[in-house]
Amino acid sequence: MPLFSLFASRPFVRGFLPRFLTVLLSVPSVQAASLTISPIGIDLPSPQRAASMTIANRGAEPVNLQLRVFRWTQVDGQDVLEPARDMLVSPPAATVAPGSSYTVRVARLDDAPVTGERSYRLFVDELPPARCQASGTAGVSILLRTSMPVFVAGGKLAPRLAWRAWMGEDGLHAEVANSGTRHVKLAGLTARPERGEPLTLGAGLNGYVLAGASRRFHFKLDAAKARELGAQWAGSTVTLSATDDNEPVEAVVHVDAR
Repeated sequence: MPLFSLFASRPFVRGFLPRFLTVLLSVPSVQAASLTISPIGIDLPSPQRAASMTIANRGAEPVNLQLRVFRWTQVDGQDVLEPARDMLVSPPAATVAPGSSYTVRVARLDDAPVTGERSYRLFVDELPPARCQASGTAGVSILLRTSMPVFVAGGKLAPRLAWRAWMGEDGLHAEVANSGTRHVKLAGLTARPERGEPLTLGAGLNGYVLAGASRRFHFKLDAAKARELGAQWAGSTVTLSATDDNEPVEAVVHVDAR
């Protein structure tokens, strides 16, 4: 099972986070090293103000954690993360003893009703033991990072997707724009042509498309195969299919040549 983590050697500067952090699968919990976190995503319906998650340490050593929540938007298909000013995580730091669990709460800072959907990312960073931090190394090292989505929603929400596709020198490209009021979590994205074999991006998660945002997906091929399919597919249609939280997503799209 893939883990939502990466290794880092220094802290982030001015609160900006790299864009390559956000990958998330649809599973009830995530297990990284000696930690188990459940659930791995939080849905907070308005007017509910708080929700909780449990972090369990199944290892033989205590684990030091830093927890932070960021506002999550998407611009030009890229994830943008900024420190959240209307949401907090409590506690912001914790030490989980071996064989024990710890409850963390994520809470809104105001009780005003929410219309639409607000998106956040909760980061759980595993820090080295105190004896390692006291060795004189500058900065704070991060052993393991886990990222999970937090959605605050109010009202009756639904995505509205519009797709387009085109052939390039390196394969088939597809873009989806979500003009609706709720995110989609696309998994198992597949392109099926009128004739020939389908292309797939794999059975797992392909990515989130937030409300009011767009995202591109690339079915990459070697140059020879791209030329072959380009001649066959350009000007025809493909059926793009995926799932959104196990609900089917499908669109028949004209393939442009580029």
